[in-house]
Amino acid sequence: MAAAARLRQMLQRPQLQLMPCCYDALSARLVEQAGFPLTFVSGFSVSASRALPDTGLLSYGEMLDSMRNVSAAVCIPCIGDGDTGYGNEVNVKRTVRGYAQAGLAAIMIEDQVSP
Repeated sequence: MAAAARLRQMLQRPQLQLMPCCYDALSARLVEQAGFPLTFVSGFSVSASRALPDTGLLSYGEMLDSMRNVSAAVCIPCIGDGDTGYGNEVNVKRTVRGYAQAGLAAIMIEDQVSP
């Protein structure tokens, strides 16, 4: 079953789902091995793991690479931090497609204007 379908099944359950954040393939595997049903690839965490502030310094390509690595490392559904979509409406569409092709179950896009 695809990751998105598994996530939809989880969200239909009445209980809350705990979802620890991860920042790379190893941290995602640790989340999975600890028994959590899903994980969230946090933009802050990916930035912090590279000793960078979470101020938009990481590019779409760098984040997409992280998403691919995490998704390939685990069997649990992953939700990815899409920031503001990395630009205008066309960039948002590209980001959503790229994250889906990377194997993510969902994407979170911030409700704010990108500088």
